[in-house]
Amino acid sequence: MSGFLTKARAALMSGLGPILDRVTTMRHAAQSLMFNGLLKATRINYRKEVGDGLDSSVVTAPIMFIQRALPEARLSLRLTRRGGEVEELDDHDMLKLIRSPNEAYGDIALWSGTILSLLLDGNAYWIKVRNLADKVVELWWVPHTLIEPKAPIAGEDFISHYEYTPGTGMGRMALDPRDVVHFRHGINPRDIRRGLAPIDGVLREIYTDLESSNFIAALLRNSGVPGVIISPKGGAMPNPDDVKATERWFDQKFTGDGRGQVAVMGSSTEVSAFGFNPEQMNLSHGSDRAEERMCACLGIPAAVVGFGAGLQSTKVGATMEEMRKLAWHNGVLPIGRMLADELQRSLLPDFGPVGPRQRQELYWNTDDVLALQEDENKQIDRKLKELQAGAITLYDYLTETGREADDSHRYYMRSFNVIVEPEGQALRNAAMRTEALRTPDPALALPSPDQPAPDEADPESEDENAEALKAARAAIETKHIDDDYLPADAELAPEAEVEAGGRIIDALAGLEEGLRTAFERALIPLFEGFGAEARAAAQIVLTNRGEKAAKLPFATKASDEELIEAIIRLMVLDDQAAQLSARYRAHYRQVAERTVEVLGESGFGTMLPDPVMQAIIAEGGTRSGLIDLDKQTRDAIFAALAEGGELGEGVDALAARIEGQVGSGRYSKPSIRAKLIARTETKHAQNVATVKAGVANGFTQFLVFDGRLGPGRSEPSHIARNGWIVSPEDAMTMAVNMRPNCTLSFAPRRAR
Repeated sequence: MSGFLTKARAALMSGLGPILDRVTTMRHAAQSLMFNGLLKATRINYRKEVGDGLDSSVVTAPIMFIQRALPEARLSLRLTRRGGEVEELDDHDMLKLIRSPNEAYGDIALWSGTILSLLLDGNAYWIKVRNLADKVVELWWVPHTLIEPKAPIAGEDFISHYEYTPGTGMGRMALDPRDVVHFRHGINPRDIRRGLAPIDGVLREIYTDLESSNFIAALLRNSGVPGVIISPKGGAMPNPDDVKATERWFDQKFTGDGRGQVAVMGSSTEVSAFGFNPEQMNLSHGSDRAEERMCACLGIPAAVVGFGAGLQSTKVGATMEEMRKLAWHNGVLPIGRMLADELQRSLLPDFGPVGPRQRQELYWNTDDVLALQEDENKQIDRKLKELQAGAITLYDYLTETGREADDSHRYYMRSFNVIVEPEGQALRNAAMRTEALRTPDPALALPSPDQPAPDEADPESEDENAEALKAARAAIETKHIDDDYLPADAELAPEAEVEAGGRIIDALAGLEEGLRTAFERALIPLFEGFGAEARAAAQIVLTNRGEKAAKLPFATKASDEELIEAIIRLMVLDDQAAQLSARYRAHYRQVAERTVEVLGESGFGTMLPDPVMQAIIAEGGTRSGLIDLDKQTRDAIFAALAEGGELGEGVDALAARIEGQVGSGRYSKPSIRAKLIARTETKHAQNVATVKAGVANGFTQFLVFDGRLGPGRSEPSHIARNGWIVSPEDAMTMAVNMRPNCTLSFAPRRAR
């Protein structure tokens, strides 16, 4: 009392208003003694009438659905390390224990009992059994009716212990809270140490369903048909024995299997129905109400449980597949998260801490849950849309839809009008092209004769441009075309056209890697085969020459032309040339088909007449003929013999050296040779296909794109060609004279 007066006097003197207490130690609310109070607006104790709910199908059906569903998911544990690295801990000791909690039952039974208690009472309990080393070795589910949390009256502890009544003569056991896993369904405001039972809000509906079921069952039990009244006519007064005999006779003859038999009375008798017809006995509306509300409290659509109310709504609403997914997302998974959250708090720490800046997380893995799997047709449609949007490669689409794929399918299929260009890229390209045009270098691109000179141009630069124009015209006339050739009558395209055409070039460039890789992989074994044939031939020829071959230095071609000729004859170079031509022609055909698809998606037509395709394929054969296999093979053999002879190598070493030289050509190894050829020929094939397909679809002008690697990596004269308009003939001339590894490309232009 003195403390209160002291505080009051201090408050009045300081004028600080009400007296405030600082909370330094939490004082918990007292434990409620009213566990089963009456519902509002009624004097009937529905909790007592309903009991534990296990007698009601309205309660057990949705609970059993969740009991069956949750074990389809897999309780998992992941460890997040420093830096964000995530590791799945499938063999963690806690998970192993939950999978086999004790010698009596497994994890499915454990979860079933837990879910039952959680949904009936709002609380579920596991008891931990420890060994002498204080390690948890067993887990047991305990019915919620046998255990309850206890708190001290003063409220200094939230829960002081759990009172467990096993009913085995041991009386009541006080369990340490660390030995109990207490799952709560939220928090019950009437007793904050307990969870809130989902069924508490639908007790009246559950009772209604129970009573209607009991009513119908009683009617069917007591009579095969609604009850009747049998009375004599004419005022006769039968004695009590006759009344009882008639009652027994009627029950025996017309109930059970005797329903519907003929009745013949021995005297004047009146039989009156007293009861309800089937329509009057229809109590489905009350049952539907109970089913719907019970399922709503659990987050489960009534349809997935099989209730009639849910099936009626499904006919005009969502599909059953959508209902099952809704049941998982609104009902099963939230309950699973409640369980995982409590295990994380009260069981996982018993299995040791984690390192600094590491975190363990329990979650439910739903990869194997059938209800959450995407329909196969929907998955294919979604993947197709992703492919068409350019979000995934063709390789990804084929593999993820169960089709065969290889590296030749590793490209995106993007329509040019939806390709996203990096911010500012168009402006940078324009500035780069303008700067190249203004550079006083006669090797740069030639301006159109009709294009006015820039204001800042001086007479000297004009003379240089004129000289360059004359040089280009002279080159055309004498057919000496440089790799940076641009025709004299070329015109500079508007910026908008260049930007639009650049999108087409980006789409075509997206094909190059996959096509180039496929051609490279086709060439590598071919070149390696050439080397192997050369080795076998050299082995024969050198062996026939005996020891002399191991010592003779081959210093000049003239010194052993006969030896090289003998090896060449055994190799049959004509067959090798035919194999190389076949691969070139097949590659040009594939490039042409893919190029036309991109042009078609970009709105430039899809026509590719057979003669045009044959011309493109023939171009591949022509290009393969440019490789002088005879000369390259002779040079390679000579170089190998010269190098090996100087080192004094024997037959086997010389043959191996010849294999490497012939297979690699003038490169270091066959793979490098194949890579460089594939890069050059893929670009050339794409340019030829673009021009020829464009002409076939009625286009007479093409936009030039070159020097796309930018200053420092592309020649200034190539950069300067970017954005000019040329004819199909000039485009082909430029393509034929393109240097290896060049970025020269073409896009059809609609003539204005």
